[in-house]
Amino acid sequence: MNKFTLVSILLGVVGLITLGASGNRPRAGYHRFSADTLIEIRKDTLIEKYLRDSAYKAIFRRDTTFRVDSAALKAQADSHKVALPDVVTGDLNGLAVCAGSPVSVPYTSSGGRFSPDNQFVLQLVDAAGKVTNLSEPAKAGAFGNGTLSGVIPVNTAAGSRYGLRVSSTNPVVNGTLQALRVLPAPTARIELADGSNAVTVLPGQPATFRVALSGHGPWSFVLSDGTKVQNTMTTPYEVTVTPDKPTVYKVVNVSGPCGTGTVSGEIIVNVNENPNPEIALKAPNGGYRICTGTPFQVAFTATGKYQAGNGFVVQLADSTDNWTTISNAGTASPLVARLPYGISPKGSYKIRVMATLPSVSSRTENLAVAAQAVAVLRNDTVRIDEGKTAELTVDFGGGGPWFVLLSDGTYENNITRSPHTIRVTPNNPTPYAITSAGGACGVGEYSGRAFVKVNIPPSTITTGNLSARTICHGSEITVPFTTGGRFYANNKYIVQVADTSGRFIGLPTTYKDGVLKAVVNPAYLKDTLNTVRLRVTSTSPAVAGSETTIKVLAPNVSQAVVSGEGIIRPGQTAKVRVAFKNGLPPWSFVLSDGAKVNGTFLNPYVLTVAPTKSTEYTVTSLSSSCGAGIPTGRALVTVEGN
Repeated sequence: MNKFTLVSILLGVVGLITLGASGNRPRAGYHRFSADTLIEIRKDTLIEKYLRDSAYKAIFRRDTTFRVDSAALKAQADSHKVALPDVVTGDLNGLAVCAGSPVSVPYTSSGGRFSPDNQFVLQLVDAAGKVTNLSEPAKAGAFGNGTLSGVIPVNTAAGSRYGLRVSSTNPVVNGTLQALRVLPAPTARIELADGSNAVTVLPGQPATFRVALSGHGPWSFVLSDGTKVQNTMTTPYEVTVTPDKPTVYKVVNVSGPCGTGTVSGEIIVNVNENPNPEIALKAPNGGYRICTGTPFQVAFTATGKYQAGNGFVVQLADSTDNWTTISNAGTASPLVARLPYGISPKGSYKIRVMATLPSVSSRTENLAVAAQAVAVLRNDTVRIDEGKTAELTVDFGGGGPWFVLLSDGTYENNITRSPHTIRVTPNNPTPYAITSAGGACGVGEYSGRAFVKVNIPPSTITTGNLSARTICHGSEITVPFTTGGRFYANNKYIVQVADTSGRFIGLPTTYKDGVLKAVVNPAYLKDTLNTVRLRVTSTSPAVAGSETTIKVLAPNVSQAVVSGEGIIRPGQTAKVRVAFKNGLPPWSFVLSDGAKVNGTFLNPYVLTVAPTKSTEYTVTSLSSSCGAGIPTGRALVTVEGN
């Protein structure tokens, strides 16, 4: 329909409306319907827009510009998205394997959906991200999980930057990556400690070389001379051999957890078959230090050829180079020697080993003669306060370093200076002596005594002040006290009270966690209110503390005194007063009219009564913290007639 056709229709509708308005009037109801509905609608929409040409053109102009609905396209794309599933590779706990070893890896899957033809495959991923399939694709179990097995390729280089994962084929989803370490194959290299490849020894003299092992232990290897070493974790591994002729040594094979490895290197041990005899003395660092009369060993090595019947002896010389044999002849190291008796510790000596056939000697070593140790505890009396430290002095002589053991068990060794100070902390006055002492030549001579006097302060007990307190007979109270000085572990604290004669008697007492409690129940009380002397004592040591006083009420002497008098008319009330004395609250009592009061702390206690006739009020029973009481007095309330 074009624009001109639509305009024609609108003009026709306007004409019909005009004719209806100028002709005969229809019914009032119909006319009202036409005027209120049709004309109003046309006025608001078509006619008014027709009369305004610019508005008409705007309403009926068609917009043919193409626009992309990006929101609709995005919604359509989102409706076609499919969530990818997850594949989780099982935890391998830092698995380490050898190249060529089998591995089994569990996995689970969850989340989105897999295609019916989907399968799972075990993969090895190296540091560069290169992926190698270790298993054939396989279906998952009934619940989307399973275990895949494969073999690490034998040509896989050793390293720790590998990973294992399980991946799916449709859709392609790479599982989580689990770390894997590929262990190296073993290697063995034979070598000498100095880096050379040959060493020369004398007949019977040992030669030592080493085998450097790498890879993952334990290792086992075999040498070219048939020597076998099994499951060692030591690298380098030292081997000592004593060949009788020149020999070439190699490692024939090496093996470990990752199978057979590679070997390298060789060494030659040459044997000098015609050497000159030589003696090498094996002296301790710093030379020999020997005690007089004490046997000692002299170690040496002898190389080369010696004549039949040869023997070795130890010889000693003084500063004049006068050599003396001090051992029996022997054929091998070590030799046992002994210094001559009476040798002076102040001399300068040398020692050597001598062969008899041929006559060959070792180089000389210095020898010092050590005298027997002497320790003397200086006679002294030292005074210290309790808990302080005393210093005792010991003078040493003879060969050191020295040691000393005191009578109280104090022990010190490796003492290198004299005099030496020993610190002790006795709890009581203590005498000291040396139980044992010695030095380089063992236990020596010792003597001397010392005494440490400890100033122990006197033990005291101060009983806390209780004079302001009033208690009932038989009450348990906490007794404060302080102490000074020393009390022993078996000590007990006891609370005492003085009787009528002034003699102190112990009370039932408990002491726990620093709190002292006692039941105050002296047998004799002269008065209703008694002032009792009280103190704290101890058993170890026996100490009587300072005294204090406490007021003690006799049992069953409290009183309730009833008083009051009044005249009332019927319906009125009166007051009855009950006063308490010679006791401690709370009080409980029963009035003669049956009224009961339990546990009151009010004194006096006032009751309101409303008798209907004249009544006399008394207390029929009374009790307090100090036991039963005595009722006294009365109150009279008179009721007058109307």
